[in-house]
Amino acid sequence: MRPAFVPLAITITISFLACTASAQEFNSPPLDAVTSWIGNSYGGGEKWVQQDVHAMAVTPDGTVFTNVGWDEAGGNAGEYRDGALVRYAKHTHGWGNAGGEAVAANSHYVYLAMAVGNEGGHLNDPSTWPPKGSTWLGISRRQRADLAQGAPFEGGKGGKGDSLPGCFLVVAQVSDKSKAALPGLCADEKKVYVTDPTSSQVKVYDAETMQLVASWDTDRTGALALDSVGRVWMLQTKSDAEPAHLVCFDVNGSQRPLVFSFEPSVEAVAFCFAGDGHLLVADDSAAQQVRIFSVRGTKLVAAGAFGETGGIASGKPGAVGDRKLNHVTALGCDAKGNLYLAQDAQSGGGGTVLESYRLTDGVLNWRLFGLTFVDMADLDPGSDTDAFSKEEHFHLDFTQPAGHEWSYASYTIGRFRYPEDPRLHLWSAGAWVRRIGGQRMLFLNDMNAERLQVYRFAPATDGEIAIPSGLFAKSHLKEKDGWPPHQPKRGEWIWRDTNGNGAFDADEFATNKGNEDVPAAQGWWVDQAGGVWLATETKGLSYFPCQGIDPHGNPEWDYASLQTFPHPEGFREVKRLRYDTASDTLYLGGTTADDRNQHWKPMGPVLARYDGWLHGTRTLRWRVTLPYSRGASGHESCEPMGFDVAGDFIFVPYTGASKEQKVKTGRVEIFNAGDGSPVGHVEPGPAVGEVGLQDIRECLTAHRRADGEYIVLLEDDYRSKVVMFRLKGL
Repeated sequence: MRPAFVPLAITITISFLACTASAQEFNSPPLDAVTSWIGNSYGGGEKWVQQDVHAMAVTPDGTVFTNVGWDEAGGNAGEYRDGALVRYAKHTHGWGNAGGEAVAANSHYVYLAMAVGNEGGHLNDPSTWPPKGSTWLGISRRQRADLAQGAPFEGGKGGKGDSLPGCFLVVAQVSDKSKAALPGLCADEKKVYVTDPTSSQVKVYDAETMQLVASWDTDRTGALALDSVGRVWMLQTKSDAEPAHLVCFDVNGSQRPLVFSFEPSVEAVAFCFAGDGHLLVADDSAAQQVRIFSVRGTKLVAAGAFGETGGIASGKPGAVGDRKLNHVTALGCDAKGNLYLAQDAQSGGGGTVLESYRLTDGVLNWRLFGLTFVDMADLDPGSDTDAFSKEEHFHLDFTQPAGHEWSYASYTIGRFRYPEDPRLHLWSAGAWVRRIGGQRMLFLNDMNAERLQVYRFAPATDGEIAIPSGLFAKSHLKEKDGWPPHQPKRGEWIWRDTNGNGAFDADEFATNKGNEDVPAAQGWWVDQAGGVWLATETKGLSYFPCQGIDPHGNPEWDYASLQTFPHPEGFREVKRLRYDTASDTLYLGGTTADDRNQHWKPMGPVLARYDGWLHGTRTLRWRVTLPYSRGASGHESCEPMGFDVAGDFIFVPYTGASKEQKVKTGRVEIFNAGDGSPVGHVEPGPAVGEVGLQDIRECLTAHRRADGEYIVLLEDDYRSKVVMFRLKGL
């Protein structure tokens, strides 16, 4: 069991005389701030790059059509040309609609794979929605001239809610619990071909009438493409027993398909044909290249490769550069010899890099980013021009205009060198950067603050890669892939990479007495000295002092040095925590009997400061109830999600909007750290437009730069970016 909450060795002096305040209204003045962003080529006011493109169709003139299963802001299907977003299809998100994993185009139409559900079973029009408990997998046909316009046909579904009338073809019907999706589409002027995993068939439809004209049996259905003579090719996806293959059907599907195999080292995940007839295959093995083949009879003959061998791990590992590919998910070619690539290397939450190169010499044509979703970033305290998210490293140049301060420097996951990296197994989210013993360390927690991950850097041997170094777990992890190996069967534990190999070895786990789980808790924090804190909701606080750095560069913590403290009087729950080592000050956020959460994710509206927490008398300086919308719920809860402290101020992000009090989602209230009094607020400006709900527990970081400017970074759960506020003169 966890150590008992022992009586404190010094007297606790807590006075509530004049240092408490009642609930405030949202009446603080607006402050002058520059609204900017990190992680997306566009700010999101009018445009943004989608978050995880897995499907692409490229037309001969270089127009790129994309499709994703989920984009929070509804940009599931996009059109790009010459390195710019032209438009989104719209009508692909909400009211039962979702995007898909395939897209195709001919000279008249664009065909989008989609899934249509029943919004919980309350949509009853069979001309638009499937029966309760069911999902339609099918094709939405759009006008090529304007992707947002439908191209209806006889028998087409749709017309209610945000669906387009008569534009949706039902290919298959599955239960809502099914995870099936249509993995392949291709089209010419006469026919549309689609792979249906529910029937293990390639289905062929008339491109104009959308009537079924043929079907061919197959198995392990995957992506489709047409070659120059009209034959249909399919990527037969790998299974536990078989590697991926390519199969080629004749134009009528009347003959047994030809099977083309790859050498064992190739991990084929996507393919297309170039204008000169060459076959291009995305290889997701450690090589991270596009393999180029000539098709000769029934064999594939290697004709070269595009991209640096090793991809993002080549040269300086992790550093972003031209032709350093990183998990290509879709590709295509135009008639002018240009290659287009979609890459989704993000470990959780989705992310996109769209690129175009000249195939002849590998020169970059253009590149777009949509890197951060359910994601946060933090500035390096050793360099306020370097920011880190859970997997990206950004360089910042504050002399540049809003939205242009950032550049994508590196991807910090080495997925082939460190396959047990927690980021490859958990949906990581919030990030903190610390300097311990002069060394840069990266700390991550997940969306719901269940675990705390620790990473070290070794530039001489690993370049930009963040090496797995430690993990704090509140209980046994029940991940589907059996990760991590060797973990204790029950109770809380700490893993430390004591031999420096970045793997979870059997002798590297420490457990607490009694092997009990940690009570409900979401208040992780890492202080400036590397001390790890955890606020349980109702069972007190824990503090692990950092014991130094081991010979491999890993910070050291143990249960022998663990200190525990009861909750201060007056709190019903404590959900967020900050400790400042320089002033020995502890800040707590949570709820009281009178002021509680309106929604289950936020921290609660009560914030308090205690002076002399580790080395003094633990005196309450002040406690305030922050503004919030009483009695609201869901997206209208409008309440504090958390807080951070920088300089003389406390920055509090608000999730949800209040129409009554005219408060936008993404508002940040600022308070004086000395007395808890309100100073003002900032809200997202028109450059970033609407900001989504904050969806992770630790959704804001704040910093005071050496020149006095404050940088506030805020999660945007909407348009694949991190919002950045720049405040001077506070």
